[in-house]
Amino acid sequence: MTRRNKNLGDWGEIKACGFLERHGFVVLDRNYYTPTGEIDIVARLGDDFYFIEVKTRRAGYLASDLSITELKKMKFVRVVKRYCYKRNIPDDVGIIFAGLIVAVDRIKKSVKFRMFVMRDIKF
Repeated sequence: MTRRNKNLGDWGEIKACGFLERHGFVVLDRNYYTPTGEIDIVARLGDDFYFIEVKTRRAGYLASDLSITELKKMKFVRVVKRYCYKRNIPDDVGIIFAGLIVAVDRIKKSVKFRMFVMRDIKF
């Protein structure tokens, strides 16, 4: 990953946190790392915990998927399980895997968001 892409990604995660907070989420953690992988954002809405993969894209790519491979999904689940264990999150709460695309239009100087639940990932 180039430094420019990393900077754009970091900026996108900051914007994503603001978007989530404006929609009633409480951001609990950012960039939770383990040797197996990372979680971009952990947030809570009511009794549900959201584990969010953020992708920042240039305008025109808002509809694109997150391009997450099956291997990355398996690693994501492992990291989430570790997070829940370390943070003593009970088994009876909602665990939701979500994607959040941050689309930047530098010409119009605008940012759009698209959040969706990744229903094919099972906890």
